[in-house]
Amino acid sequence: MNILADENIRIDKYISNKFEEIPREKVKDFIKDKKILVDEKKVKPSYKLELGDMINISDELFKKPEIRPEKMDIKIIYENEDYAIIDKDENVMVHPAGSIVTATLVNGLLEKFGYDNLSHIGGDDRPGIVHRLDKDTTGLMLIAKNNKSYKYFKDLFEKRKVDKEYFAICHGIFDNKKDTIETFIDRDPNNRRKMAVRPSGRKAISKYEVIKEANGFSLVKVKILTGRTHQIRVHMTYINHPILGDPVYGNVGHKFNLEHQLLHCHKLGFVDQSGEYKIFETEVHDDFKKYQKVLKLGD
Repeated sequence: MNILADENIRIDKYISNKFEEIPREKVKDFIKDKKILVDEKKVKPSYKLELGDMINISDELFKKPEIRPEKMDIKIIYENEDYAIIDKDENVMVHPAGSIVTATLVNGLLEKFGYDNLSHIGGDDRPGIVHRLDKDTTGLMLIAKNNKSYKYFKDLFEKRKVDKEYFAICHGIFDNKKDTIETFIDRDPNNRRKMAVRPSGRKAISKYEVIKEANGFSLVKVKILTGRTHQIRVHMTYINHPILGDPVYGNVGHKFNLEHQLLHCHKLGFVDQSGEYKIFETEVHDDFKKYQKVLKLGD
């Protein structure tokens, strides 16, 4: 692959920004091995690009390793011949990304259902996956068991016809106990791994309601009308009530030994292929319950 440089930044940063699924360390290794050249010449990872530089990238950079089935404890809430509803644990990536091709939900789904019993038009590395939850966000996900089901539910999500409701424990006491947050969300220009409220982004709408508050924290119910990457985490930070434990957007000191956000998708509702409205609910997980109790925000 050949691409023309359009930024004056380090070549390793430029390529990892351009292809977000490829880790920067892998890019550096390819540069050192002369599998990424500039105008057919070897450069260092720190080389600062000039506008118009021709970057030559070996196709090997984009090859994906085989994704193998792995035994995983997947809690199934409901399933029929077309789809399944699961309750995802924390510390589980939904699908492979970059060099990470093991211990993802997809690996577990391949073991549980088999490739032929999952949709596969959403991407070779994403069988069954219609939508995502962040690695440490727990709760309900819909899994498509065939391509027809994938198309049906993908259309529902895109048309905002899926009801999605979350619980979160947030820093601070809210002035407005019930409100709608409507912004635009895009990549953070200073950190391509993060999202941010920016006018250049796509519309994002979240409705929240404070359920209980105590000790400087609030238990909040959030319904999202759109499905932007990191939407709830970005919105709660935007209104100065970041989610407790969020290592990326929180940036707020606390006394707890917690390095993952307390965010749980507890409800999914939609009209399925039978024409019947289905609603699924699940309790928050043990870690969430623990901090609810510690903070006196419920059992």
